[in-house]
Amino acid sequence: MKLKKLTIRNFRQFYGEVSISFSTDDQASVTVIHGENGAGKTSLLNAFKWVLYGATDFDTNNENILSEKAIAEAPQHSTIVMSVTLEFDDDGATYTAHREQKFAKGEGLHVESLGPSVPSLTLIDSAGLSRRSSNPGSQLNQILPEDMHSYFFFNGERIEKLAYNSASTQVREAIKALMGLNILDRAEKQLKNSVVRHFNKEAKDSSSGNMTALLDEQSRLTDKVQKKEEEISGWKKTLSEIDLEIENIDKRLHSIEAIAEKQKRREELENQLEQIKKDKDDASFVLNKNVTERGFLAFIDTELMEVKQYLDEMRIRGEMPSKVKATFIDDLIELGKCICGQPLEPGSECVTTLKSYKTTIKDNGVEEQFMTLFGDMSHLQAARKALFANINELMNRLADLGNRRLDLLGKIDELGEEIKGVEDSAKLEARRMELKTRSKQLYDNCLIGEHQKSAWEDQLKDKDKEIEKELANTNQADLSQRRKQLAKEVADTIGELHEAMAHKVRSDLSKKVDDTFRKIMRKDYWAEIDDGFTLKIFKNIEGHGKQPVLEKSTGENQITSLCFISSIVNTAKEWASKPSVFQKGGIFPIVMDSPFGALDPEYRQKVATFIPALADQVIVMVSKSQWRGEVESELSKRLGKQYTLKYHKPDPSRDEKFEYTKLEEGFYG
Repeated sequence: MKLKKLTIRNFRQFYGEVSISFSTDDQASVTVIHGENGAGKTSLLNAFKWVLYGATDFDTNNENILSEKAIAEAPQHSTIVMSVTLEFDDDGATYTAHREQKFAKGEGLHVESLGPSVPSLTLIDSAGLSRRSSNPGSQLNQILPEDMHSYFFFNGERIEKLAYNSASTQVREAIKALMGLNILDRAEKQLKNSVVRHFNKEAKDSSSGNMTALLDEQSRLTDKVQKKEEEISGWKKTLSEIDLEIENIDKRLHSIEAIAEKQKRREELENQLEQIKKDKDDASFVLNKNVTERGFLAFIDTELMEVKQYLDEMRIRGEMPSKVKATFIDDLIELGKCICGQPLEPGSECVTTLKSYKTTIKDNGVEEQFMTLFGDMSHLQAARKALFANINELMNRLADLGNRRLDLLGKIDELGEEIKGVEDSAKLEARRMELKTRSKQLYDNCLIGEHQKSAWEDQLKDKDKEIEKELANTNQADLSQRRKQLAKEVADTIGELHEAMAHKVRSDLSKKVDDTFRKIMRKDYWAEIDDGFTLKIFKNIEGHGKQPVLEKSTGENQITSLCFISSIVNTAKEWASKPSVFQKGGIFPIVMDSPFGALDPEYRQKVATFIPALADQVIVMVSKSQWRGEVESELSKRLGKQYTLKYHKPDPSRDEKFEYTKLEEGFYG
């Protein structure tokens, strides 16, 4: 995919029609758009998203994207047209994507939308034939999936969030989308939902009596499990978004000098709190395991004592173990000589006496069982004692962790009140507290939901066994049941394949991320995508080995995120040359807004050197201060085109009441 031209009409501060042609030269693949803060760089970035998907990333979403100047200058009761057109090449064809929305002008600055935005897509294929798409949204989504767009059109100052611990869900979803694994996702859900329901109904229609009731109950439980899974998935997604916002707020609080130390201390305490939670979970798991596997020992004390006493009495009476073994007497008779030296002649009285002793000796098997049982009793008593010692130790540990948790929560609350008391951070802290409360609710919902789902799944297994038993007795609905079971097994296999492939790509991407990261970083750090799909930075500490870098700067997070995007783009490009059923890939451009803001001069120079290699076509939006020096020096080597956004602020002296931005080719800094 190569972008050719973007035309904007009455979109945000772009009044009238404004066009930008992008460089498509392989040797000069970089287009630079210059603009100061507020000039319209973010609006341009959102114009791409709006024309392709009908959505934007503005705080007010799509509510205020019509140009104020266009509204003001339109006659009352007239129609105002807002539109964005994007021309691009992809896979040998030239496409023109267009989206427009019409508004009716009312009194003053009031406008009413005349319906939703309307997309269209036309293409000219390699044979020169032109046609109009009947489903533009779906076709555009196939060319550049919406759930991947944020990795190709992004704000450089916000992209650092990808390196937050709470961004693992986003990273995981990006990997799935890149792989084309969404098709596996859909197949798994289709099999577990629609297909299983179909066979349930088929089985029920052909059954009667008790089988019908069992199948009804099975369907009811299946529906409850599926609905709860969807509910939990939604909670987890929202929880991930909340955690990401909290982490972003924490970064902003760090930048407020008056409370930076307090925020740092709070984060340290929250890390300790998180560790306590993990330790409590581990201790609870061990405690539950002890009780589940060895809890019976607590209730057999009397029985152990009685059996042990009985065995002791047998031992005291000399009944067990035998003092003389039968084999010993047989050996003496065979040898023909007693241990006292007296000869043992066959048929003699001495031999007859020895043989009579054998009748008083217990059977060797019984004696062996006695010895084994005696040892088992001693072992069980020791195990019982160890069980109570372990339980007491774990209970004390849980109590200690609980007390430490309460202490930390108190200190964290105190710091929160202090931070909230500072004017610059009050609103951020209030929002943080609101999000924390919501996060706790969602976390509890997930725990309760998982418990409910697990209980229903156990009931479902029991119901399946009842149905199998009924089938064996009546032979009803056997074929439908087998088909349904096969659908479940196929769905489970697809799920396992899905997960295995995601981790394979995660591993491959991790190597690419690290390779790029090491070329840019001046510190002896390395980057990984861990098993939990979190982008992490590590370092070696003498005597301790590999350790995560917990305190990362904004610049380090930004570099890590850019390296991840680079790995995504390059992997997609590799797969485009050798597509498979799942790995379609593609050649995509990158459009980035302000990628240098949080970087020092050395990192600016390194990132600027690296940016042209990110993709076959790169569009960079920068302010004057970000452009000058290292960035200009490096990007100029691959510069194809550049434009300047000229912002016009309201000026009563010239009767200019509304802001607007004009675009001029070239750099006018």
